[in-house]
Amino acid sequence: MDLAFQIDAANSILSAFDGHLLNALYHRSEAAAGDGGQQSLDGVEEVASLPNLRFPSMGPIKWVKELAGYTLTIDHGLGGASEIQLVDCKVNEFKIEPKEGGTVQIRFRVQCATHLTERTMGKLALLAQNEVPITLIAPATADQRQPLENPFPVQGRDEPPEDPFHPVNQQTPEEAFAATADQD
Repeated sequence: MDLAFQIDAANSILSAFDGHLLNALYHRSEAAAGDGGQQSLDGVEEVASLPNLRFPSMGPIKWVKELAGYTLTIDHGLGGASEIQLVDCKVNEFKIEPKEGGTVQIRFRVQCATHLTERTMGKLALLAQNEVPITLIAPATADQRQPLENPFPVQGRDEPPEDPFHPVNQQTPEEAFAATADQD
């Protein structure tokens, strides 16, 4: 199933695509940077430090990158059990449209083919052409994965198990009598 999404975000999101993309597309004009520029307001966060387009005539940019293994969560209702969660998704076909003022519109596609049920497909069909809150979670990298604790640890060959009732630690009556005779 292919799902298309569009978001409007602060242009700082461009750094997630490439560290140089923000500075390549945006700048701060001399009028905005000089004394005659807009003053900041107390308690109001500045939306973009680079609000002006470098190339106002440039259209959307196609960004060729495919991300795999993402989890898409679509908030459908009250959260929790009503959320739609799609796993092992591909995210691709990015189109970046820079806008004056420090906003950027990003369109992208999410492809998912696993764990789709008729119920999930029906819910998704009802959400077509609607604004919905989503969360995209990247797959854990090798550095982020926690090693799993082995539920069946293997002990050394020369080291008997610590459990006194383990079959290896069971003694015959003769071995038990001989063990008590050696304790003198």
